[in-house]
Amino acid sequence: MFANQVKNVRIQLEMSQEKLANALGVSFATINRWENSRNEPSQLAKNSFYEFCESNFIDINELKKL
Repeated sequence: MFANQVKNVRIQLEMSQEKLANALGVSFATINRWENSRNEPSQLAKNSFYEFCESNFIDINELKKL
């Protein structure tokens, strides 16, 4: 579930929702909605998130198992 992936990455990187939002170029509200399953991101947004993960040495294959 994408919500779990976002929250897991944010916690692993010790980032607030606001800092993660800034890093991804989205709003705090967007991160909050993703984490609370209130909004499903576009494929472009998901790709951007996964690229961010890779650049921070997070194994995407393991992440997608969540």
